[in-house]
Amino acid sequence: MNSKELTGILNLRKEKAKEAEQLMHYSLFQEAVDANLAMIDMNTGDQRAYNRLGDALLKIGKSGEAHNAFQASIALEKIRKESTKVAVENAMKSDWAKAIQINSEIIEKFPWDLESYNRLGKAYSERGQNKKALQAFQCALVISPNSPIAKKNIKRLERTATVKTNKAGTSCTSDRSFIEETGRTGVTKLVNIPRSFDVGNLVAGHSVDLITVDRGMRILDEKGIEIGSIEPKLALRLKKLVEGGNTYSANITSAGDDGVTVIIRETYRHPSQLNKASFPAKSGVVAEIPMAALGYGLNDVGKLADLKDWSDDDTESGDEEVFSPMIPRILSGEGPLGEDSVLD
Repeated sequence: MNSKELTGILNLRKEKAKEAEQLMHYSLFQEAVDANLAMIDMNTGDQRAYNRLGDALLKIGKSGEAHNAFQASIALEKIRKESTKVAVENAMKSDWAKAIQINSEIIEKFPWDLESYNRLGKAYSERGQNKKALQAFQCALVISPNSPIAKKNIKRLERTATVKTNKAGTSCTSDRSFIEETGRTGVTKLVNIPRSFDVGNLVAGHSVDLITVDRGMRILDEKGIEIGSIEPKLALRLKKLVEGGNTYSANITSAGDDGVTVIIRETYRHPSQLNKASFPAKSGVVAEIPMAALGYGLNDVGKLADLKDWSDDDTESGDEEVFSPMIPRILSGEGPLGEDSVLD
């Protein structure tokens, strides 16, 4: 599906939903039932249409049928959540082909699901299918014109002249190569999280946006709401690298009462900074820690403990054996980054 097709689908859905609501407003309940049934025929995944159908059926005394409509809406939400979980798990395993398949299936049933387009775009990007990735992110912008994730990735795709295409047989990036790609990935705990921000809304594995500010770097969610800041030493280093032309992506690894942790990956290194590592392995900053210390996903602690893979998108942290014998480096911010911590 391209952005033009999606725009047509969403506009028609909005128009028909408005008509159905107006019929209810004027107490034309049977007509409202018919209108919502027509919407469901157009898209069987329209939960809102099922809910409106249930309301209309109640008005004409068909409580049994209304109950079925409400149950159908609940079942659809369950399907969407379970499919999303499968999509995330496949991304964790760097099984991008399967991730593309699952996210595409979600979109077919729920074409208004913003996060599925962003995950689909990421999966296509990992396989070097940039045209399709761009198309997915453009669809995300149709749903949410201010989506920072979609905007960031579209900008990245447009500025990248060539991207190495992964062959089908080697499209899965190993966990170790992702984490141990010297100086290109780091995990850090956010600071200065606003008291008003509900970390319970964060989902492990989802992409977040990094922006530079006068005194460092901040992390925003997909709605552009500030989650927190990168600790000062690391932020200053990354800010200077960004100003020099580097680009980065970030994903939530864990979130809860003990804070929010993100994994940051260098996605592009400017030629003028080829010898400048984003995350230098200096003593006092880089610690070898069990993966469990990063925490599992917010909603499925323990359920994904058997997953042994990691990627830079749609992932949740696993256990300490994921990268055995090596385990990921976490940038604690407790100590000097070393002589090259702040770039000149």
